[in-house]
Amino acid sequence: MLTTLFIAMVTAITIWWLLIQRLKDKPWTKQGVLPGSQDTLTSSAPKVGLWLFLAVVSSLFGLFASAYTMRMHGHGGLAAWDQLDEPNLLWINTLVLVLASGAMQVARNRIDKDDLAGGRSYFVGAGLLTIAFLSGQAMAWQEASASANLGPGSPAFSFFVLLTAVHGLHLIGGLWVLGRTSVRIWRNVATTSVVSRSRIRTSVQLCTTYWHWLLLVWLGLFALLLST
Repeated sequence: MLTTLFIAMVTAITIWWLLIQRLKDKPWTKQGVLPGSQDTLTSSAPKVGLWLFLAVVSSLFGLFASAYTMRMHGHGGLAAWDQLDEPNLLWINTLVLVLASGAMQVARNRIDKDDLAGGRSYFVGAGLLTIAFLSGQAMAWQEASASANLGPGSPAFSFFVLLTAVHGLHLIGGLWVLGRTSVRIWRNVATTSVVSRSRIRTSVQLCTTYWHWLLLVWLGLFALLLST
């Protein structure tokens, strides 16, 4: 119970911090690059598409969480559930993902202010922290597999791998987009093209939203694993 409350508190603090960072940027004062600017013309469709995608995948994670809970309580006459002691490494991994999401937000704030040079290091840093998180998750699998008498045949271990793997796959997909955007930032850091800078801003905004969402999903999954 205390662990769940702690995770909820961390989630609330994370959301609060991200909102503060966004408000510091004062988006309501922005007038755009030009009347009917490229920011408006080129960003609406991708943003709508991203939110639709996030809604669908959120439902998927919700179904996984429901299946996890039902299996844990032995619905359908299934074998008893042997609880898995989650590796302590998951706490470190969680901190790393929080830092990755924070670095992404800083990069977005700077690039939104047309400071590509100032934001690119944070953007790349977010990618490196995400790779560190994924590596830590793989190490957590090995640690969980070796704990107690639970192994790959354990339902608790199988669900642990399933939930973390599906989350990790979404991060890997995000890294592919992050890599392409990073190349565009480095190539166009000195450009004065309104269109190029607008497209970069849109890509960074989408990546930031995606990383924040994956952080919240992971905090929810982590709370579920710890509370059961």
